[in-house]
Amino acid sequence: MRRGVVTVSVVGAVLLVACTSDGGGAPRPTPTLSSAPNVVKVGATEYEFSVPPDVRGGVVTMRFTNTGSLPHEFAFGRIDPGRGLEDVRQVLESGEEPPNWMHDVAGVPALSPGRSVTVTRMLEPATYVFFCFFPSPDGTPHAQLGMYATFQISGDTGQSPPRTDLAISAGGQGLSVPEITAGEHTVKLRNDGPGAHGFLILRPEDPEATFEQVFASVEKWLEGGLAGPAPTTFIGRMQSIPAGTSVFETITFEAGTYIVWDEDGDDSVTVAVS
Repeated sequence: MRRGVVTVSVVGAVLLVACTSDGGGAPRPTPTLSSAPNVVKVGATEYEFSVPPDVRGGVVTMRFTNTGSLPHEFAFGRIDPGRGLEDVRQVLESGEEPPNWMHDVAGVPALSPGRSVTVTRMLEPATYVFFCFFPSPDGTPHAQLGMYATFQISGDTGQSPPRTDLAISAGGQGLSVPEITAGEHTVKLRNDGPGAHGFLILRPEDPEATFEQVFASVEKWLEGGLAGPAPTTFIGRMQSIPAGTSVFETITFEAGTYIVWDEDGDDSVTVAVS
């Protein structure tokens, strides 16, 4: 769960992710289980989430869609038994750091309007909560405008994680990104440790821009109240995941320049997809 405004804006996915661009102006989704086993639709708009109240656990597939006009993130937490939506509301109103009964389980970073990401991950039975801390045009985090929602996970789907054809890793050897060709790939994002590592993929409007230049332009865009087009497309991906764990994502890459960023390791790689 993120609370830093600039970090949230740039960062904003444990097992399979697919990203598509669906355009803008789509109607708000009604979350349901799809015809595929245990696929849960989660929507975000100004300033609320739509998520089913009850979800089957184990290996769970969630499809996140931003149908709003602003970027939104799906910061993800687990809360201890006996806690609920009212407790979450009190924490947000207090402005204090998350208490020890609220646990970060890594979520989907900022998604640009019209973007979708599908995440498949292992989730144990518990009560979970989504937040969006992306800043509104006046700088207020969306969560403080009521953008948070809880839901319950129970049972087990009995599903298994997917096979992969690309691997991106972060850890003691730095950030490692292979050559990527245009098309659909199932990518393994691996945290080799030590410590947590998060993965973010951006597609800057200026293909010649360095990561530092993109980060600076995002800061300027935020400080200007989100006026004008965003300087990058927020593709999404995963916030910090624990050492020794992996994320499996199915991503469709179009030809162009991408930046892969390990926020926790403060490392980035620019890759040309052709």
